[in-house]
This record gives sequence, C-alpha cells and structure tokens, in this order.
Amino acid sequence: MNQRIEVIVPNRSGLAEKYRSRIEDITDNMVIAMPMSKGVPIMLQRGEVFFGRLVEDCVAYEFTTSLIAKQLQPLPAWIITLPYDVKKIQQRAFVRIDTALPVQIAEIIDGKVVEDKIINAVTKDISGGGVQIAINRHWHIGTNLLITVNYPEIGPVTLRSQVIRVQQPQPDREVFWVGIKFLEINEKDRGNIIKFIFKRQLEQRRKGLE
Repeated sequence: MNQRIEVIVPNRSGLAEKYRSRIEDITDNMVIAMPMSKGVPIMLQRGEVFFGRLVEDCVAYEFTTSLIAKQLQPLPAWIITLPYDVKKIQQRAFVRIDTALPVQIAEIIDGKVVEDKIINAVTKDISGGGVQIAINRHWHIGTNLLITVNYPEIGPVTLRSQVIRVQQPQPDREVFWVGIKFLEINEKDRGNIIKFIFKRQLEQRRKGLE
C-alpha cells in the first residue's frame, strides 16, 4: 500500500510514456492512482496491456498488467490485474530487448571507414543507445565502428559506434557477444528505435497471454 510505481503506456505515436502513480489497494485485483499528465487523466482502453515499474530495497522490478476498469470515487483510480511476468531489471538509460536483426559492420581506423571489409552479423539485443551482437570476431574495447542495423518498419539505420563490452560466453567457441554504443544518433532515429522496441515488447507480452 502507498508504494510509488511508474506506469508505462504507449502514446498515440506508439512511443513509451512514463507516469507516476501509487498503489491504493490490493485484493483480488490492484487499485492504483489514476495516472495524470498536467492534470489530465491518461487515456487507456479497458483490457489494454501496459507495464509498471517499482523500486524495493534499491532493486528495480518491471511487471505486466492490464486495465480492468476506471473509478472516480473516492479518488480517481485504475483497477488493474495483479502483476505478472515480474522481472528484476537494471536501471538503464534505455529499455533493452532481445531480438535478432541483421547488421553490417565496418571498422573505423584513423578516422576513415574501411569499406572493403564489411562484416555481417546479427544482434543479440537492441536498445535506443546501442546494440549487442553475436559474432566470431574479437574487437578490443574502444574500437570505433560504422554499423548499419536493419530495423523492421524503420529500415536500415547507419551509425558511428564504439565497442564498450566484449564477452565470450563459451570459452571453447570463438563466438563473442560484443556490446556496441551509438556515438552519433539523431533524436528522430532514436525515437523510431525506441518506438519499435516498445511495440515489440507489447507484442511479446500479448503473445504470452494467448
């Protein structure tokens, strides 16, 4: 009761929007304070799936729920299903989702793109700030790359990037998980990527209900 939570719902453009709320009551369902934006109630259809986040003992959790009904008395509130698919999450700047997308990669050496040695790979996961790829090549942390990620519904996005993390999950196999950070990305491209990630998250959660 009275636990502060963050409600994450899609806006009209499909982008994730975050709103503050709190838990008012817990019985067979959960009642939370109606999320507001500048004093205006957030619009959500009955049965619509959305996400919630909360922090307990310095640990962040994300859960899935859906709207059952709205009430105005004694206080404006949403009646929602009890949380499910509860996951401990890292407090990252951008939401990350596991998905395999084709990537083309070229190294940048002394400020010049080595275009005659394009490498093909696939993503392991993606976010609005970068990607993680699975590849049979080891790059040193700090290596600069030009990568093109082919996003469904968006198309290819080419960005200057940098290797920030390298893992070898199986020591006996020459396969590496390489974390890559976008160095130069405009807000339009970042917004489109975040929108795609949020839509994919919703699709995955809804499939879990079927």
